[in-house]
Amino acid sequence: MNREKIVRTHAHNFSPLANSGESLVLYTHFWDNGDDTCFKTQELTLNSYCNSVTLNLTNVGLVPSDLRKLADELEQSHKDANSEIEKSRYEVV
Repeated sequence: MNREKIVRTHAHNFSPLANSGESLVLYTHFWDNGDDTCFKTQELTLNSYCNSVTLNLTNVGLVPSDLRKLADELEQSHKDANSEIEKSRYEVV
C-alpha cells in the first residue's frame, strides 16, 4: 500500500502585483512517505492569459539558502547597475 501523500503545499507568486492574466508561481509540495521526515517536490508555473507552462523541478529543488544567495546577488547587481548609470551621467565625452 502506497502511503505517500501531500501534507502541505506552499505557493509563492513572484508577480503578486501583476494583473490576473499573468503570473509566475512556485509551488512546493511537502510529502509524507512514512519516513520520519518529509520530502518535497516543486513546480514552477507560468501563466499568461490563455497559455501556461509548468516545469517540474525534479532533483533541482530551490532551497532557502540558494534563494537568499540569489536575492543578495540580484540586489548587488542592481546597486552596481545604478552606480554605472550614475557614473556615465558625469563622464565627459
